[in-house]
Amino acid sequence: MFIKFLGFCWSKHTSSSQRQYPTVIEELCYQFSLADIKKSTKNFDEDQLIGTGDMCIVYKGSLQHNGVTEDTVVIGRIHGSAEKELKQFKNEIELLCQLRHPNLITLLGFCDHKDEKILVYEYIPNGSLHDRLYCSDVKKEPLTWKQRLKICIGAARGLHFLHTGVKRTIFHRDVTPYKILLGSNMVAKLADFRLSLTGPHYASKPKPKTISKDGF
Repeated sequence: MFIKFLGFCWSKHTSSSQRQYPTVIEELCYQFSLADIKKSTKNFDEDQLIGTGDMCIVYKGSLQHNGVTEDTVVIGRIHGSAEKELKQFKNEIELLCQLRHPNLITLLGFCDHKDEKILVYEYIPNGSLHDRLYCSDVKKEPLTWKQRLKICIGAARGLHFLHTGVKRTIFHRDVTPYKILLGSNMVAKLADFRLSLTGPHYASKPKPKTISKDGF
């Protein structure tokens, strides 16, 4: 199973008004220590590995967040430190840490320690839509048409929220079966916002488009 990728700003010792954050992402999103990440993944043990992608190596772990222990989380360890990877790492955090919607992946936090760039997400139990459509695992039953319709509607709701539910329109730009993850009860969640772009602010929310009797 391959999974591609909440964070609230708080400090155990100082308030946000007392602390000067060096970067926007540290102000917006919770930052885990590298020690916590290593402990969670048993020092990036291969037994904790659940997948790899073009941007990161993905591990399963358990971390404490806002005083609550998340039994299972997804930890994406970025490989590569070129300007492109760092820009995408920052973009993923800046966008996702401000978004909350049932049909979007939840970012729990990140770790930025020297050359280690790590993203922490909620665990998605049913993998990606691509996994379920093309998986050769005979133990997994094929998706029913009712499930497929539910997944399509969920993905559409996620995109609609990005386009009309926030102050700036967000263009995902890379929606594929790999980027549609399936949560409990096959709820679709859009993931991977590293290539996404934001549009300009608008004074008032745009009116949702209505569908005519002809379906257009």
